[in-house]
Amino acid sequence: MSSLSDWTSSNSSHCSWPGINCTSNSVTELYLYDANITGEVPPFICDLKNLTSINLGYNYIPGEFPRALFNCSNLLLLDLSDNYFVGRLPDDIDKLAQLQSLYLGGNNFSGDIPPAIGNLQELKVLSMGGNHFNGSFPPEIGNLSNLEYLRLSNNNLLAPSTLPSNYTKLKKLTTLWIFNSNLIGEIPPSIGDLEALESLDLSRNDLQGKIPEGLFTLKNLSVVQLYKNKLSGEIPQVVDAPSLKVLDLSENNLTGSIPEDFAKLTSLTGLALFSNQLSGSIPEGIGRLPGLVDFKVWDNNLSGELSPDFGKYSNLTEFEVSSNKLTGKLPEH
Repeated sequence: MSSLSDWTSSNSSHCSWPGINCTSNSVTELYLYDANITGEVPPFICDLKNLTSINLGYNYIPGEFPRALFNCSNLLLLDLSDNYFVGRLPDDIDKLAQLQSLYLGGNNFSGDIPPAIGNLQELKVLSMGGNHFNGSFPPEIGNLSNLEYLRLSNNNLLAPSTLPSNYTKLKKLTTLWIFNSNLIGEIPPSIGDLEALESLDLSRNDLQGKIPEGLFTLKNLSVVQLYKNKLSGEIPQVVDAPSLKVLDLSENNLTGSIPEDFAKLTSLTGLALFSNQLSGSIPEGIGRLPGLVDFKVWDNNLSGELSPDFGKYSNLTEFEVSSNKLTGKLPEH
Protein backbone atom coordinates (compact mmCIF):
# COMPACT_ATOMS: atom_id res chain seq x y z
CA MET A 1 0.00 0.00 0.00
CA SER A 2 1.01 3.65 -0.29
CA SER A 3 3.07 5.28 2.44
CA LEU A 4 1.40 6.82 5.48
CA SER A 5 3.22 9.98 4.43
CA ASP A 6 0.21 10.48 2.14
CA TRP A 7 -1.86 11.16 5.25
CA THR A 8 -1.68 14.96 5.09
CA SER A 9 -4.31 17.63 5.58
CA SER A 10 -3.48 19.04 2.17
CA ASN A 11 -4.38 15.73 0.52
CA SER A 12 -8.15 16.29 0.17
CA SER A 13 -10.45 14.28 2.43
CA HIS A 14 -9.11 11.82 4.99
CA CYS A 15 -11.48 9.32 3.40
CA SER A 16 -9.24 9.28 0.31
CA TRP A 17 -6.09 8.47 2.27
CA PRO A 18 -4.58 5.00 1.64
CA GLY A 19 -5.81 2.43 4.14
CA ILE A 20 -8.86 4.44 5.16
CA ASN A 21 -12.42 3.45 4.30
CA CYS A 22 -15.36 5.62 5.21
CA THR A 23 -19.13 5.44 5.37
CA SER A 24 -20.95 8.79 5.25
CA ASN A 25 -17.60 10.57 5.72
CA SER A 26 -16.96 8.66 8.96
CA VAL A 27 -13.97 6.30 9.25
CA THR A 28 -15.19 2.70 9.53
CA GLU A 29 -12.10 0.72 8.46
CA LEU A 30 -8.34 1.00 8.98
CA TYR A 31 -6.57 -1.32 6.56
CA LEU A 32 -2.86 -0.93 7.32
CA TYR A 33 -1.65 -4.43 6.49
CA ASP A 34 2.08 -4.54 5.65
CA ALA A 35 2.45 -0.78 6.05
CA ASN A 36 5.87 -0.87 7.75
CA ILE A 37 4.45 0.40 11.05
CA THR A 38 6.94 0.21 13.92
CA GLY A 39 5.26 2.16 16.73
CA GLU A 40 2.69 1.02 19.28
CA VAL A 41 -1.05 1.24 18.72
CA PRO A 42 -2.04 4.77 19.87
CA PRO A 43 -4.45 4.96 22.83
CA PHE A 44 -6.75 7.40 20.99
CA ILE A 45 -7.46 5.00 18.09
CA CYS A 46 -11.03 4.43 19.29
CA ASP A 47 -11.79 8.13 19.15
CA LEU A 48 -12.89 6.97 15.69
CA LYS A 49 -16.24 5.91 17.14
CA ASN A 50 -17.58 4.13 14.07
CA LEU A 51 -14.64 1.79 13.48
CA THR A 52 -15.82 -1.69 12.56
CA SER A 53 -12.55 -3.08 11.14
CA ILE A 54 -8.88 -2.69 12.13
CA ASN A 55 -6.25 -4.58 10.17
CA LEU A 56 -2.69 -4.00 11.41
CA GLY A 57 -1.32 -7.36 10.28
CA TYR A 58 2.22 -7.95 9.03
CA ASN A 59 3.90 -4.95 10.61
CA TYR A 60 6.51 -4.45 13.34
CA ILE A 61 4.24 -3.28 16.16
CA PRO A 62 5.67 -3.96 19.66
CA GLY A 63 4.16 -3.97 23.13
CA GLU A 64 1.38 -5.79 24.90
CA PHE A 65 -2.15 -6.28 23.64
CA PRO A 66 -3.52 -2.73 23.17
CA ARG A 67 -6.30 -2.54 25.75
CA ALA A 68 -7.35 0.82 24.30
CA LEU A 69 -9.11 -1.21 21.62
CA PHE A 70 -11.75 -2.14 24.20
CA ASN A 71 -13.16 1.34 23.60
CA CYS A 72 -13.95 0.46 19.96
CA SER A 73 -17.47 -0.67 20.80
CA ASN A 74 -18.50 -1.38 17.18
CA LEU A 75 -15.46 -3.43 16.22
CA LEU A 76 -16.28 -6.51 14.11
CA LEU A 77 -12.81 -7.40 12.80
CA LEU A 78 -9.43 -7.10 14.55
CA ASP A 79 -6.24 -8.30 12.88
CA LEU A 80 -3.01 -7.94 14.88
CA SER A 81 -1.30 -10.95 13.28
CA ASP A 82 2.39 -11.15 12.39
CA ASN A 83 3.70 -8.40 14.63
CA TYR A 84 5.90 -8.26 17.74
CA PHE A 85 3.23 -8.27 20.44
CA VAL A 86 4.25 -9.86 23.76
CA GLY A 87 2.77 -10.71 27.15
CA ARG A 88 -0.54 -12.20 28.16
CA LEU A 89 -3.84 -11.64 26.45
CA PRO A 90 -6.24 -9.70 28.70
CA ASP A 91 -8.48 -11.85 30.90
CA ASP A 92 -11.35 -9.54 29.95
CA ILE A 93 -10.85 -9.79 26.19
CA ASP A 94 -14.58 -10.43 25.97
CA LYS A 95 -15.08 -6.66 26.25
CA LEU A 96 -14.78 -6.78 22.44
CA ALA A 97 -18.32 -8.11 22.55
CA GLN A 98 -19.32 -7.52 18.91
CA LEU A 99 -16.19 -9.09 17.42
CA GLN A 100 -16.73 -11.52 14.53
CA SER A 101 -13.11 -12.05 13.40
CA LEU A 102 -10.01 -12.10 15.63
CA TYR A 103 -6.55 -12.69 14.14
CA LEU A 104 -3.67 -12.79 16.66
CA GLY A 105 -1.32 -15.34 15.03
CA GLY A 106 2.40 -14.92 14.45
CA ASN A 107 3.18 -12.93 17.59
CA ASN A 108 4.85 -13.65 20.94
CA PHE A 109 1.80 -13.75 23.18
CA SER A 110 2.39 -16.02 26.17
CA GLY A 111 0.63 -17.42 29.24
CA ASP A 112 -2.86 -18.89 29.05
CA ILE A 113 -5.36 -18.43 26.27
CA PRO A 114 -8.00 -16.60 28.34
CA PRO A 115 -11.24 -18.54 28.92
CA ALA A 116 -13.12 -15.27 28.34
CA ILE A 117 -12.62 -15.80 24.60
CA GLY A 118 -15.49 -18.26 24.92
CA ASN A 119 -17.81 -15.32 25.68
CA LEU A 120 -17.27 -13.71 22.26
CA GLN A 121 -20.48 -15.22 20.96
CA GLU A 122 -20.40 -13.43 17.60
CA LEU A 123 -16.99 -14.86 16.63
CA LYS A 124 -16.83 -16.59 13.26
CA VAL A 125 -13.04 -16.55 12.89
CA LEU A 126 -10.48 -17.21 15.66
CA SER A 127 -6.85 -17.42 14.54
CA MET A 128 -4.16 -17.61 17.24
CA GLY A 129 -1.45 -19.82 15.75
CA GLY A 130 2.30 -19.30 16.09
CA ASN A 131 2.50 -17.80 19.57
CA HIS A 132 4.19 -18.71 22.87
CA PHE A 133 1.11 -19.71 24.86
CA ASN A 134 2.09 -22.19 27.56
CA GLY A 135 -1.21 -23.06 29.21
CA SER A 136 -3.75 -25.47 27.73
CA PHE A 137 -6.64 -25.33 25.30
CA PRO A 138 -9.58 -23.56 26.96
CA PRO A 139 -12.71 -25.70 26.62
CA GLU A 140 -14.68 -22.43 26.55
CA ILE A 141 -13.82 -22.12 22.84
CA GLY A 142 -16.36 -24.91 22.38
CA ASN A 143 -19.07 -22.40 23.38
CA LEU A 144 -18.52 -20.28 20.24
CA SER A 145 -21.54 -21.59 18.40
CA ASN A 146 -21.06 -19.30 15.38
CA LEU A 147 -17.40 -20.21 14.86
CA GLU A 148 -16.48 -21.19 11.29
CA TYR A 149 -12.66 -21.00 11.35
CA LEU A 150 -10.43 -22.09 14.25
CA ARG A 151 -6.65 -21.99 13.99
CA LEU A 152 -4.50 -22.72 17.05
CA SER A 153 -1.54 -24.24 15.17
CA ASN A 154 2.18 -23.95 15.94
CA ASN A 155 1.65 -23.34 19.64
CA ASN A 156 4.15 -26.01 20.63
CA LEU A 157 4.80 -24.54 24.10
CA LEU A 158 1.28 -25.44 25.21
CA ALA A 159 1.09 -28.11 27.89
CA PRO A 160 0.38 -31.57 26.44
CA SER A 161 -3.40 -31.58 26.18
CA THR A 162 -6.22 -33.58 24.67
CA LEU A 163 -8.44 -31.92 22.10
CA PRO A 164 -11.43 -30.66 24.14
CA SER A 165 -14.33 -32.86 23.04
CA ASN A 166 -16.75 -29.93 23.10
CA TYR A 167 -14.92 -28.37 20.12
CA THR A 168 -16.81 -30.96 18.10
CA LYS A 169 -20.09 -29.22 19.03
CA LEU A 170 -19.17 -26.35 16.69
CA LYS A 171 -21.70 -27.18 13.99
CA LYS A 172 -20.70 -24.29 11.70
CA LEU A 173 -16.96 -25.02 11.81
CA THR A 174 -15.46 -25.41 8.33
CA THR A 175 -11.75 -25.19 9.26
CA LEU A 176 -10.04 -26.81 12.27
CA TRP A 177 -6.26 -26.37 12.29
CA ILE A 178 -4.35 -27.36 15.43
CA PHE A 179 -1.15 -28.82 14.00
CA ASN A 180 2.13 -28.85 15.96
CA SER A 181 0.51 -27.85 19.24
CA ASN A 182 1.25 -30.71 21.68
CA LEU A 183 -2.06 -32.55 21.28
CA ILE A 184 -2.13 -35.95 22.99
CA GLY A 185 -4.77 -38.61 23.54
CA GLU A 186 -7.31 -39.69 20.95
CA ILE A 187 -9.26 -37.81 18.33
CA PRO A 188 -12.78 -37.54 19.78
CA PRO A 189 -15.22 -39.86 17.98
CA SER A 190 -17.64 -36.94 17.88
CA ILE A 191 -15.44 -35.23 15.28
CA GLY A 192 -17.75 -36.95 12.82
CA ASP A 193 -20.49 -34.60 14.06
CA LEU A 194 -18.79 -31.55 12.53
CA GLU A 195 -21.12 -31.62 9.55
CA ALA A 196 -19.80 -28.36 8.00
CA LEU A 197 -16.10 -29.36 8.27
CA GLU A 198 -14.05 -28.84 5.10
CA SER A 199 -10.43 -28.72 6.28
CA LEU A 200 -8.89 -30.63 9.22
CA ASP A 201 -5.22 -30.41 10.17
CA LEU A 202 -4.11 -32.10 13.39
CA SER A 203 -0.70 -33.14 12.04
CA ARG A 204 2.62 -33.12 13.92
CA ASN A 205 1.18 -33.92 17.33
CA ASP A 206 1.21 -37.00 19.59
CA LEU A 207 -2.31 -38.23 18.91
CA GLN A 208 -2.91 -41.93 19.53
CA GLY A 209 -5.67 -44.45 18.98
CA LYS A 210 -7.85 -45.01 15.95
CA ILE A 211 -9.08 -42.60 13.31
CA PRO A 212 -12.78 -42.10 14.19
CA GLU A 213 -15.18 -43.96 11.89
CA GLY A 214 -17.37 -40.91 11.28
CA LEU A 215 -14.60 -38.64 9.97
CA PHE A 216 -14.67 -39.99 6.43
CA THR A 217 -18.44 -39.69 6.10
CA LEU A 218 -18.48 -35.88 6.20
CA LYS A 219 -19.93 -34.64 2.91
CA ASN A 220 -18.07 -31.30 2.79
CA LEU A 221 -14.67 -32.63 3.86
CA SER A 222 -11.96 -31.56 1.42
CA VAL A 223 -8.60 -31.74 3.23
CA VAL A 224 -7.46 -34.10 6.02
CA GLN A 225 -3.92 -33.82 7.43
CA LEU A 226 -3.18 -36.27 10.25
CA TYR A 227 0.46 -37.05 9.42
CA LYS A 228 3.24 -37.39 11.99
CA ASN A 229 1.19 -38.67 14.91
CA LYS A 230 0.99 -42.06 16.65
CA LEU A 231 -2.36 -43.13 15.27
CA SER A 232 -2.89 -46.90 15.10
CA GLY A 233 -5.42 -49.50 14.03
CA GLU A 234 -7.08 -49.73 10.63
CA ILE A 235 -8.13 -46.84 8.42
CA PRO A 236 -11.96 -46.71 8.50
CA GLN A 237 -13.13 -48.87 5.61
CA VAL A 238 -16.37 -46.95 4.99
CA VAL A 239 -15.41 -43.76 3.15
CA ASP A 240 -18.22 -41.52 1.92
CA ALA A 241 -16.63 -38.08 1.61
CA PRO A 242 -17.20 -37.09 -2.03
CA SER A 243 -15.48 -33.70 -1.70
CA LEU A 244 -12.18 -35.11 -0.39
CA LYS A 245 -9.21 -33.74 -2.35
CA VAL A 246 -6.17 -34.23 -0.10
CA LEU A 247 -5.67 -37.03 2.42
CA ASP A 248 -2.39 -37.37 4.34
CA LEU A 249 -2.19 -40.10 6.99
CA SER A 250 1.55 -40.68 6.62
CA GLU A 251 4.07 -41.31 9.42
CA ASN A 252 1.73 -43.07 11.86
CA ASN A 253 1.33 -46.67 13.05
CA LEU A 254 -1.66 -47.59 10.90
CA THR A 255 -2.23 -51.24 10.04
CA GLY A 256 -4.62 -53.23 7.87
CA SER A 257 -5.49 -52.54 4.26
CA ILE A 258 -6.07 -49.45 2.13
CA PRO A 259 -9.88 -49.02 1.95
CA GLU A 260 -11.48 -50.05 -1.34
CA ASP A 261 -13.73 -47.00 -0.93
CA PHE A 262 -10.76 -44.71 -1.69
CA ALA A 263 -11.40 -45.63 -5.33
CA LYS A 264 -14.71 -43.70 -5.11
CA LEU A 265 -13.02 -40.40 -4.25
CA THR A 266 -13.24 -38.86 -7.71
CA SER A 267 -12.12 -35.42 -6.42
CA LEU A 268 -8.93 -36.80 -4.84
CA THR A 269 -5.69 -35.14 -5.99
CA GLY A 270 -3.28 -36.26 -3.25
CA LEU A 271 -3.06 -39.47 -1.21
CA ALA A 272 -0.18 -39.93 1.25
CA LEU A 273 -0.06 -43.12 3.35
CA PHE A 274 3.70 -43.64 3.55
CA SER A 275 5.60 -44.78 6.65
CA ASN A 276 2.87 -46.90 8.21
CA GLN A 277 2.39 -50.67 8.53
CA LEU A 278 -0.29 -51.10 5.87
CA SER A 279 -0.58 -54.46 4.14
CA GLY A 280 -2.56 -56.12 1.35
CA SER A 281 -2.91 -54.86 -2.20
CA ILE A 282 -3.48 -51.34 -3.48
CA PRO A 283 -7.14 -51.07 -4.60
CA GLU A 284 -7.15 -51.17 -8.39
CA GLY A 285 -9.68 -48.37 -8.75
CA ILE A 286 -7.30 -45.81 -7.22
CA GLY A 287 -5.38 -45.94 -10.49
CA ARG A 288 -8.46 -44.68 -12.34
CA LEU A 289 -9.05 -41.58 -10.20
CA PRO A 290 -9.19 -38.69 -12.71
CA GLY A 291 -7.55 -36.01 -10.56
CA LEU A 292 -4.85 -37.99 -8.78
CA VAL A 293 -1.54 -36.11 -8.94
CA ASP A 294 0.37 -37.25 -5.82
CA PHE A 295 0.38 -40.90 -4.72
CA LYS A 296 2.76 -41.81 -1.90
CA VAL A 297 2.56 -45.19 -0.17
CA TRP A 298 6.25 -46.04 0.31
CA ASP A 299 7.57 -47.73 3.46
CA ASN A 300 4.67 -50.11 4.17
CA ASN A 301 4.04 -53.85 3.76
CA LEU A 302 1.91 -53.58 0.61
CA SER A 303 1.92 -56.55 -1.78
CA GLY A 304 0.43 -57.64 -5.07
CA GLU A 305 0.58 -55.83 -8.40
CA LEU A 306 0.10 -52.17 -9.25
CA SER A 307 -3.01 -51.29 -11.22
CA PRO A 308 -2.13 -50.93 -14.93
CA ASP A 309 -4.28 -47.78 -14.94
CA PHE A 310 -1.89 -45.62 -12.90
CA GLY A 311 -0.88 -42.67 -15.08
CA LYS A 312 -3.52 -43.45 -17.71
CA TYR A 313 -6.36 -41.27 -16.42
CA SER A 314 -4.55 -38.54 -14.50
CA ASN A 315 -1.35 -36.52 -14.76
CA LEU A 316 0.72 -38.02 -11.96
CA THR A 317 3.58 -35.83 -10.74
CA GLU A 318 4.63 -37.89 -7.70
CA PHE A 319 4.36 -41.68 -7.60
CA GLU A 320 6.22 -43.25 -4.68
CA VAL A 321 5.70 -46.93 -3.93
CA SER A 322 9.18 -48.02 -2.84
CA SER A 323 9.99 -50.13 0.24
CA ASN A 324 7.00 -52.47 -0.08
CA LYS A 325 6.53 -56.04 -1.34
CA LEU A 326 4.98 -55.20 -4.68
CA THR A 327 5.44 -57.52 -7.66
CA GLY A 328 4.60 -57.65 -11.36
CA LYS A 329 4.99 -54.95 -13.98
CA LEU A 330 5.28 -51.22 -13.72
CA PRO A 331 2.18 -49.56 -15.24
CA GLU A 332 3.11 -48.58 -18.80
CA HIS A 333 1.66 -45.07 -18.42
